Amino acid sequence: RHVYDLVDRPKDRKVIKNRWVFDVKSDGRQKARLVAKGFSQVEGVGYSDIYSPVGRFETVRLMLALAAVEGWHITGLDVRNAYLYGELEEEIFMEQPDGFKVPGQEHKVCRLRRALYGLKQAGLVWWKTLNKSMKDLGFKRLQSDAGVFVYTKTGSAPVVAVVYVDDALFFGPDKALIAKVKADFMKKWECRDLGEAREFLRMRIERH
Repeated sequence: RHVYDLVDRPKDRKVIKNRWVFDVKSDGRQKARLVAKGFSQVEGVGYSDIYSPVGRFETVRLMLALAAVEGWHITGLDVRNAYLYGELEEEIFMEQPDGFKVPGQEHKVCRLRRALYGLKQAGLVWWKTLNKSMKDLGFKRLQSDAGVFVYTKTGSAPVVAVVYVDDALFFGPDKALIAKVKADFMKKWECRDLGEAREFLRMRIERH
């Protein structure tokens, strides 16, 4: 995804470090993630705005209740390495990750082109990218909740997407339309299709 370029270490700029973070997901999957040590970024140089809007937990509960009452379908997905899609405006340099230094070029550093987990502005950069993408797909974002997007087309039922960082749920009465909208979303991003929603934000979902 062209996350970084390998360049000579700048003499007048701070180079941030990184570390590997390992995790075991609720379904047993083991994950390794390279995380930038964003706490060493310099405000005004490495970042400016950092606030990243996400969907409200109350909205998720409301949508689950609505789906239960109205009999709506719920399907989910997660975007793989979502932050890596966000393009950085700032000039940020980072050391090469342990275990992956290029032989013969160990003295060089990474000039980041895309957001990396751990950067101060990573969440905001990804949200801006997502917001633009959802608009291109025909969704309109709610003003009251930055993580809720509504797809409406004349003569068809609505599809409501609730997005929390890289996890998304799609709600609606028309199963075929939800599948189409979800497929269009997955064409833009590399995603893991979770099928019928069983879990979201550590909440287990069961239908009776």
